[in-house]
Amino acid sequence: MAQMFGMPPVLRLKRSAQSGSKAMAAAWTVVFTESCPMAYIFAGGEINLSPMQAGDVIDIRVRKQVLSGGALTPHDQKTYSDAQPATHPSIHINAIPDVHGVEIAMRQTAGVLRSIETEFYDAKRLGLT
Repeated sequence: MAQMFGMPPVLRLKRSAQSGSKAMAAAWTVVFTESCPMAYIFAGGEINLSPMQAGDVIDIRVRKQVLSGGALTPHDQKTYSDAQPATHPSIHINAIPDVHGVEIAMRQTAGVLRSIETEFYDAKRLGLT
């Protein structure tokens, strides 16, 4: 009898085209948003806060859509103030399994408005964009 061997779906990790320099504003500005018709992994992100100086305040918010057509719900939010430590000026956003949507937004509520470098990754099933 012939035996069939199936191959499980393979995820392709790639850098998001939404990565890059983000100009800060006083209002929440979406810097990354993604969803997919099938389960995928928002594979994480890095945000370089080294341009921050004394008196700067930047908020970073991560929200997730849990239900199809549902509202984005808070997943995490943190505030960063003043110059960041020279030995660790960037922050890491951990991986999040997802289907319906992930959104990352930033705002600067004090100080001279900065440009902040970001890098985001996702892993999707081969054949999906």
